Amino acid sequence: MAYTSGDTILDDHYNDFKDSVNALWGTGTGDAGYGQSTTVSAVSAGATVAASSWVTLLARISSMASHQGSSITSITNPSASDTISAFTALATNIATITSNRLNVHARQSAVTTNRDSTATFTGTMTFTHKWAWASTNQARYFFNAGGRLGMSGSLTGHTSDAKANAWAALLTAAGSYLVLAQSSGKSGGSGSPTTNDTNKGYYDLTSTYVTAFKQAEGTSPYTANFVQWQLRTQDSAASVEASCTWVDSAADNTGFNKSIYNVLDQVDGTKRMSFTSEKHNTTHQSDTGGTITVSGTAGHSSDIRLKTNIEKMHVVEGLQTYMWNYTNGIEGTFTGVMAQDLLGTQYENALLTDADGYYKVDYTKLPVDCVKIH
Repeated sequence: MAYTSGDTILDDHYNDFKDSVNALWGTGTGDAGYGQSTTVSAVSAGATVAASSWVTLLARISSMASHQGSSITSITNPSASDTISAFTALATNIATITSNRLNVHARQSAVTTNRDSTATFTGTMTFTHKWAWASTNQARYFFNAGGRLGMSGSLTGHTSDAKANAWAALLTAAGSYLVLAQSSGKSGGSGSPTTNDTNKGYYDLTSTYVTAFKQAEGTSPYTANFVQWQLRTQDSAASVEASCTWVDSAADNTGFNKSIYNVLDQVDGTKRMSFTSEKHNTTHQSDTGGTITVSGTAGHSSDIRLKTNIEKMHVVEGLQTYMWNYTNGIEGTFTGVMAQDLLGTQYENALLTDADGYYKVDYTKLPVDCVKIH
């Protein structure tokens, strides 16, 4: 029998509405479920549906609509003495909050983690970051309630030379990249990204890294330089990982040997990737996402498997230094260390790994730097 005016209102009608509401308010599945514990109780078969039960049901619908910023038809709470009648707007209201379930009326202030490198930048620099929840459900609740993650880069405190200025401009142009439940994309900045995937939300990610964003410098002679953000989930989707790479593959704008004339195309200063998380505002429902634990690294790609034309140079404080070219299309000749040489030494704490399992080096922990000499 239908739930309409003139028909008998059954406990089954109420329980059907209850199930639809709890699928959003409670644990739910996939991208439905806010993880709230105050779910609506069922009415036993043949039992009377009390006014208080309807009041609870309507309250949960109202809370979700307010949380989302959804517009629904107002329904007056019934009292025990009221004449029983069908709420004509009830089904439509539930359909509205179901359709808008990933919307949020407001978020809390962003929690930001900065990952910095102050080593002179040449070649490839990779920043990794991991947001981890205590469980997959808590990650779901974070995104289902409107939570989002973000990442952006910056270069500050650098010498005002041609290449450093171009890098600062590129990072500003790249803006921020945001990740929500079912969507993603660039926010702010300028220019035209090579890749700006708007369909790499949390539920679109897998355990394999995917390139979600890439943008190149727009000013000659450094148009070969670019930034690239990659994303994946780990720990049965209880965590999200980002691997953000800055690639300095443009030829330098000078013919000087920069081991002697360190005057142009040097990228010093603070290289920073900022990683953010924003939870939903808790005015209308509690925070069920729990604590987000973060971890990450910042360093230069320095794996011997990425290098060719390797020649030994000096030994500095027990470290063998080399000269080499990269095999991944990065132009120029570089000096520095081989990451594998650090294994089992006092400098092993400078070793990191990137998204593909290659070694990186944090040169701020070494007595030498990685320098592009021509």
